[in-house]
Amino acid sequence: MWVVVGVLLAIALGCWLLAKAVSPTAHKQQTDDARPNGSSQDPINDVAPTSQTWLSKEEADSELVRDERGTLAFRVERREGEFRFVSQESGKQPSPGNLALARLGIFYLNVRGWKNYPASRLKVGDHIGLRREPENKYDPNAIAVARPGSKHIYGYVNKGFARRLAKPIDSGREFVGVVMGRAGVTVAIMPVEVAEELDL
Repeated sequence: MWVVVGVLLAIALGCWLLAKAVSPTAHKQQTDDARPNGSSQDPINDVAPTSQTWLSKEEADSELVRDERGTLAFRVERREGEFRFVSQESGKQPSPGNLALARLGIFYLNVRGWKNYPASRLKVGDHIGLRREPENKYDPNAIAVARPGSKHIYGYVNKGFARRLAKPIDSGREFVGVVMGRAGVTVAIMPVEVAEELDL
């Protein structure tokens, strides 16, 4: 008899866990957590309701470009105490990691590994130092992020962007790194001439 009761309890528990895992509320929460500011864009279908703040991939690809005169079709403005790239057309902004910006040579990212280093204490608009580490045992393209003029790093450029930046940096091309977010964790790295164009 106790075996039958145990089996029935196990089945009931399994059904409850399954129902909880596939409930619309649970799916919506997981989806919202994966988007900037909890927007409800569906990462599976990549179809989003209109967002007043964030650019969808399609919008970013068409709005974060140079126009027919060669002028950047976006600007940098201060929003909520941070610097943000903002589309001239829609007034919306991309989230860090945006590939449309990367195609223009602007690498907008969150510094990796920053929790493992002392607080950077940098302000929005401060420049950061970029230090190549070709002997890094984890990644020969590694680029460390540091306070300007400091020996102390506070994180790294992610591997995908480091792979794209390492060769130009090694060849002597000058890049500027600028703190975009309050904690010094969100940064933008771009060629000097692009930084000048954006008044950074």
